[in-house]
Amino acid sequence: MLSMRFRGVAPLLQVVACAAALAGCADFGDGWFGHKSAPATEAAPVTASGPLVKPTANSSIPVLVNDVPITDYDVEQRRRLDGLGKGGKPASRDEVINELIDETLESIEAQRQNVNVPDVQVDGAFANIAQHVKMTPAGLTKALGSQGIDSASLKKRLHAQMVWQILVQRRTVAKAQITNQAVKDAIVAKGDTTPKSATEYELQQIIFVVPKGSPAGVVNQRRAEAVAYRQRFAGCDQSINQAKQLRDVVVKSIGRRMSTDLSGDAGDVIQKTKVGETTPPQQTDEGIILIAVCAEHDIQGAAQAREEVQNDFYIKQSADLGKDYLKELRDQAIIERRQ
Repeated sequence: MLSMRFRGVAPLLQVVACAAALAGCADFGDGWFGHKSAPATEAAPVTASGPLVKPTANSSIPVLVNDVPITDYDVEQRRRLDGLGKGGKPASRDEVINELIDETLESIEAQRQNVNVPDVQVDGAFANIAQHVKMTPAGLTKALGSQGIDSASLKKRLHAQMVWQILVQRRTVAKAQITNQAVKDAIVAKGDTTPKSATEYELQQIIFVVPKGSPAGVVNQRRAEAVAYRQRFAGCDQSINQAKQLRDVVVKSIGRRMSTDLSGDAGDVIQKTKVGETTPPQQTDEGIILIAVCAEHDIQGAAQAREEVQNDFYIKQSADLGKDYLKELRDQAIIERRQ
């Protein structure tokens, strides 16, 4: 199975690291999803380097991509976001516009292919970035705001990357050429004879929906319902039937996840949860969520080594396939530059 990896992770981390540094954040170590950070803290107060730019009804539209507008607000926000990785110097307007054109085409293609990433997953990626720089999501939001950047702009970028990753992954699985002999040769070349093991989890997501803007009393009531549901949870086979007895409860299959893909506090909680039980309730933008562990399977030795090598092959080939895919979208698009 091809692991999900963000395109351009290093530049993103550099951006948020600069935002955090400007907000008085402590230094941080290497790593990504597997990073173990110090306890999260709120960002220290800072003096804004510029006002937070807000979109207006009169925002001009310098570019149309298949009739989808890219506004001056979009361009300015991305210039500021990309500029953080350059010491606060705004990025080139032409470079930013080309970047936004690509992301717009990717988003249009995702809609055409019925590919979407829920807000809760985007918020999770945002929280992982915040954790990496030893901040809470609220602290990272404040740090970005101090540089005139709306956190929604970073989340929009994350969403575009995540849907594009799914699209490229689909194409890679369909078109990548990986022979058994190439895999064997790569395993031998690595020279790693150490037995390896990992655990594969089958997971479900149980969402107690809470509309945005609901008062604290409603949130607390839904949390109490989730706690009660967790206490009488009868297993993944019965989760839907149990949910039908309640109001506004949704059960979603997360599918299979390797232990190597589960990191941070959320990953630790899942790995400590027994099969047939759920994690404690967590509040997200969608509502109060429980993660049910339906099954787990140990993958050991050669099977794990083979999967790692195949994954490496997929990632290398996906880079070229992704470029070709984007070029196809560019060639077929109607891009109208107005400025």
